Amino acid sequence: MIALIAMAVAAEPRLPEVVYAAPAAYPTEALDAGVEASVLLQLEVSSEGQVVDVLVVEPTGSAFEDAAVLAAQASRFTPAYDAEGLPSGAVIGYRVVFDVEAAPPLSIEGTTWNAETRSPIGDVRIEALGPDQERALAVTSSAGEFELVGLPPGEWTLLATGPGLVPELLELELTAGTVAQAELYLIADTEASGQSDLEIVIEEERISAEIGERRLTAEEIQYLPGTSGDVVKVVQNLPGVARAPLGTGNLIIRGTAPEDSATYLDGSPIPLVFHFAGLTSVVPGDALEEVAFVPGNASVRYGRVLGGVVDLRTTTALPEEGTGLISIDLYQSSLFIEQRLGERTAVTIAGRRSYIDAVLSPLLSNTDTGLKVQAPRYYDGQIRLVHEADATWDLLVFGSDDRFRFLGAEEDEVFASYADRFLRARVRRLREVGDVQHETTLSLGPEIRFFEFGDESEAYERDLAASLREEVAVAPTAGRPIGFRAGLDVLAGEQSFLFDVGRTEEEGTSLYVAPGAYAEATVQAGRLAVTPGVRVDGWGFDNGYRATTVDPRISLRYAPWPSTVFRGAVGRYSSFPTLRQVDPGADGTLDLTASRSLQASVGAQQQLGDSLSVEVVGYISELSDLVVGREDRLRFFNGPPPVGPFDTDPYANDGVGRSVGSELLVRYDGVNSTGMLAATWSSSSRQDRPDEEVELFAYDQPLVLTALWSQKLGRDFRVGARVRAGSGNPYTPVVNRYFDLGSRSFVPVYGDRSSGRLPPFFSLDLRVDKSWAFARWDLGAYLEVQNATNARNAELMAWNTDYSKETPITSNPPLPVFGVRGSW
Repeated sequence: MIALIAMAVAAEPRLPEVVYAAPAAYPTEALDAGVEASVLLQLEVSSEGQVVDVLVVEPTGSAFEDAAVLAAQASRFTPAYDAEGLPSGAVIGYRVVFDVEAAPPLSIEGTTWNAETRSPIGDVRIEALGPDQERALAVTSSAGEFELVGLPPGEWTLLATGPGLVPELLELELTAGTVAQAELYLIADTEASGQSDLEIVIEEERISAEIGERRLTAEEIQYLPGTSGDVVKVVQNLPGVARAPLGTGNLIIRGTAPEDSATYLDGSPIPLVFHFAGLTSVVPGDALEEVAFVPGNASVRYGRVLGGVVDLRTTTALPEEGTGLISIDLYQSSLFIEQRLGERTAVTIAGRRSYIDAVLSPLLSNTDTGLKVQAPRYYDGQIRLVHEADATWDLLVFGSDDRFRFLGAEEDEVFASYADRFLRARVRRLREVGDVQHETTLSLGPEIRFFEFGDESEAYERDLAASLREEVAVAPTAGRPIGFRAGLDVLAGEQSFLFDVGRTEEEGTSLYVAPGAYAEATVQAGRLAVTPGVRVDGWGFDNGYRATTVDPRISLRYAPWPSTVFRGAVGRYSSFPTLRQVDPGADGTLDLTASRSLQASVGAQQQLGDSLSVEVVGYISELSDLVVGREDRLRFFNGPPPVGPFDTDPYANDGVGRSVGSELLVRYDGVNSTGMLAATWSSSSRQDRPDEEVELFAYDQPLVLTALWSQKLGRDFRVGARVRAGSGNPYTPVVNRYFDLGSRSFVPVYGDRSSGRLPPFFSLDLRVDKSWAFARWDLGAYLEVQNATNARNAELMAWNTDYSKETPITSNPPLPVFGVRGSW
């Protein structure tokens, strides 16, 4: 609250009047403690209405005084008028009142850095100019930090100035209800520098209905150990994610199978997120702005899943100038180029090709039998065009191809092969009209997964899929406490499958359509936000199968203090059966219904200072109507091969399950260091049939711990380490065996399902980075060693040929990976 006091030094017919009162930034510690204050100032206002001098009349403390002075300097007045009606200068009294209830919201926060030493710069003056000539001022602290509050939405320009520094301008767009974060890398103003090398990273925090949504920016995680520089792989370190056997890259989220979770690119589904064995993601990290991970209780925007959601999000902001990079490591080479085409258009081209097949294939081949192994090879590519007009148009074509083959002695003789590939073309239109955000996304493309064994055995699953998302959203504001989001989410296409291997002979083809609609409202009542919503989905095949689900959901967010947030959510989620499960020609049944999950979670997040945050979440998920049966049929699976005994009865919605647990996430984001501690305590169980016993879920891991740290050193070095520890997976032990004369082989006799458990897991990963800056380009190199202690972790249980002895498959030995990266 700001009040103008009629206290002129000279008696003038007309005193200055406030045209724009810049909001004062409330000192953080005082706001958290509920301390209020009032600062009386004496202002000298020029004949143009500008504040040319400020004097504190009633001292109240440096923090309040500094904020009041900056607010007064940024304010604008009408000039004073003398007895002749001419503008003149004047000295007036001006009081700035700091009221906890009326504290303006944070709009921009940021840090200024020395671009060469990467140390923070204090005493940098930040001036912000708004769309209607609004003005705000801030001065960075000794840690280089600054805040700007109470800024209206629109285009703002930031000017950073300081002694011995090159002044820099930054234009950014502020959206209601969001906080923009700016990191400014400044260079010294010397005669040798003709222009600034300022690097600015802007991150806008969006209001989200997801409880426990964890957002990770590509900039902050590309150096974390254990990821080989892949920004998507860091999701595997977060709470709620169990460790996948053999590092396959499968996402096992809150006690659900990998196929129960979903991956999206800007809200459009994609069939997979990692290449073969989880070595790297199918979308280059340099094309991503952030990775959003929602382990449970996702908003109504996401449907047809029982588990978690990973949404890879790109930016539509046009680059200031052309950039590019080339990356080479032990596994692969990649290229990324982003170029501006005129004022409103930019193009991005990216590609990646592995060559691990060229390295390993000669080592794996058997010269005695003539069998040649073509080790896994993969590639992906993307081309993207972004154009800004009355709306932003985003055109993207991308795809991925993985293949593994065993070749015979003769040329072109394929003994066995496996492949997984997809191609997508996407058109996305984004438009803002006032506070209304409108998004339209259309995606189309084929995907196939197939296996061939010799000339007579073949298996594949194909999907020619099209998706359409039409969404309108309005965020709540201070003047309008109710926001909403509504949309259509439609899938359609043709699916087909063939399994002609051994005793399995099944084939089917069907057109399908899956319409979905969702709506939610966000009601902001002071510090409490309530978001109720509902999602309706349908699924139909042309063989006569029809199913519909209605999933209500609600979430709450309460922020009693700026640094503390409590969240809670409950909702229902559904997933439909596959074509094979409902195709009568493949022993399927049309009577199957959707599988369901009732999810509930509560959590709290506490910010401790500027660098440390702690988040705790508890959750429970009740699974019902799970499709079980026909486990003896050959099928594609996302994890390790299944081990008996098998449920060979017909498909039915007889399965139930429960997953309950708690999660802890501690994050530290300092000036020169980044750290994270993630812990998950959980229990996950299943009951396939009503007359069977409750058993542990195949991926049940009661305890999963991950700790990692990355530290900047001098001379542009960075070191990091990751420690992972946790429980082993359950397995079904062999309690006896007998010799079958017909097949002349031993047949195992299994004990109770999932009654055994593998030993605990431990792994240490190390990483070292070094960077060099040149006049026109930068060079970076890294060395990463995974499983540095050579821990022989049991990943899968196996047996010798007569099942008399357990011979578990252990984890990979230490594997050093060296990579270089050049950027310009």
